Amino acid sequence: MISPRLARRIAQVHKWLGLIVFVQLVIWTGTGLFFASVHMGDVRGEDLVHPAGHVAPMDAARIRFTSIDAMKAVAEDQPLEVALRPLAGEPVYEVRGEIGSFLVSAETGERIVIDEARARAIAQQKWIEPDAIIGAQLMAVAPKESGLPGEAWAVSFKGEGHPTLYVSTLNGKVSAPRTDLWRTYDFLWQLHLMDWGLNENYSTPWMAAAAVLALSTVLFGVALLLHRFTRGLIKRDTE
Repeated sequence: MISPRLARRIAQVHKWLGLIVFVQLVIWTGTGLFFASVHMGDVRGEDLVHPAGHVAPMDAARIRFTSIDAMKAVAEDQPLEVALRPLAGEPVYEVRGEIGSFLVSAETGERIVIDEARARAIAQQKWIEPDAIIGAQLMAVAPKESGLPGEAWAVSFKGEGHPTLYVSTLNGKVSAPRTDLWRTYDFLWQLHLMDWGLNENYSTPWMAAAAVLALSTVLFGVALLLHRFTRGLIKRDTE
């Protein structure tokens, strides 16, 4: 059994440690409860879009230009890779070069620009509900939640939680659906990891420091509990 003087010091340290880590402990507990309560499929909006393997069939009869023609269409860059793929049902060549990616129509041989009409068509093709688009906004820099680089269209859909798809103007790629539930999850995950603004790194110094303090608080609490328990047993034996 530890001495009463040492026990008082442990109690003081335990109290101050508890006050220091109290907020983060509440955050960890609250966010953990939220994560355990929501289904990841709902967070990701899996029921809003077609599965990854769902692609509109590409009409091969519309292919009138070769990959060599596509590379010639982007002569200002040094092509590194050319891939034929469908874009809202239209056959296109994606030409990746040193300065970026370009889209070239396999039907007309011309460079493709992802304007609003094309962005709407691409987004609607991925969305399950038909005629669900309510607006589209061009963003000079795609937000972090999109996971896309550079410029992108933010296409908004009907439904709860402001569902949005982002369509890249560089290559026509579409982001995963983003809703208010996803944004709430992302914000709470950021608080949980103590990685404010990035919410990707779970080994931050803040996280390590908070974990050490929280563990110390628990250990000091266990020490006090053992002290009081053994003191009670000793008193009973002496009576």
